Amino acid sequence: MIPESITLLERQLLINQYKILAVLGDEINIEQNLKRIEILEKGYTGLYPKVFNTLYEEVPISVYKEIEDILKMYKRINNSIRLLPDEEKKLLNLASIEFEGFDQNNGMYYHMMSYLVEQMNEHQDYKGRELKAHNTSCMIKYNKMLRIHAEFDQSESYNYSLSDLQKFVDILADITEQDLLVK
Repeated sequence: MIPESITLLERQLLINQYKILAVLGDEINIEQNLKRIEILEKGYTGLYPKVFNTLYEEVPISVYKEIEDILKMYKRINNSIRLLPDEEKKLLNLASIEFEGFDQNNGMYYHMMSYLVEQMNEHQDYKGRELKAHNTSCMIKYNKMLRIHAEFDQSESYNYSLSDLQKFVDILADITEQDLLVK
């Protein structure tokens, strides 16, 4: 988030940093840094986006935790499905409970997930997979599924049974137009 105002001390510290960068930078960066220095010296708050344009909005810890919960749930779901006999797999609408990725337009989740997989080498099950959801209702789906997952999360059994997996399918069949509007 770009500040609308910063203190004199913060401005002076940033000015000093940009002066150092202006000395060390190449021709293009020198010009940019000199402009940033002038913006900060004159307090042109309307131009602060030109100073802070390289920073992204912070991703709240709650987003990270929610992604981790979703991936933990999917790890359990996928392991459980692998253990089911083929006859039982045919009884479930497995496509409805597949991981869809995250909506790129609602960037925090998508970008955090991409970073975890591609840069931090975490959740390697998703390496090379499409992480972009092709619909905007994926978080509605995941949040409904997390409610079911929370019921089982404390259980001693690591794997879901056929009836447990069916609960995921059933709750997703109940997604209504109202759910999509609440989003």
